[in-house]
Amino acid sequence: MRRAGIGEMAATVATMTFVSRLLLLAGAGGIALAALLPWVTIGGLTLDLGIIGAEVSPGARTVSGTDTTYWPVLLGAGALVAILALLNVARKLLIVVGAIAIAAGGALLYYVSNAVEIEAEGRSVVEQALANTLISSSAGAGPPLLMASGAAIVIGALLA
Repeated sequence: MRRAGIGEMAATVATMTFVSRLLLLAGAGGIALAALLPWVTIGGLTLDLGIIGAEVSPGARTVSGTDTTYWPVLLGAGALVAILALLNVARKLLIVVGAIAIAAGGALLYYVSNAVEIEAEGRSVVEQALANTLISSSAGAGPPLLMASGAAIVIGALLA
């Protein structure tokens, strides 16, 4: 059985570092892109999406990350990850940021998938029935991308 030489081990480490940085930068870009992509499309009556800070008027409207108050946070998190990845520092912080992105993306996906029911909660039975009948919603690409970007960041940080 042949043992790997120092040159082969150095090449393996260099490859892992390259893959790690690539995953971290892809995750950073994904977080920033998630702020620009659609999060939810609402059709029907007026609906106040209080949790994400947007209001939908009658008709159909697509709410993107830039329509909310959270887009600066997402762009800042993407920039932070990119800077830390390029400097090759703060691996534990990158793991935490990635885990937060996964959790935030999951929570956001749950919210936008159930926005009508969540916003109608606490109202009368008639209002809830009308909301469920007259308002429709569908999740956009932003929340799943946020979760995938967080996963790329965590994996990239673990490989670093």
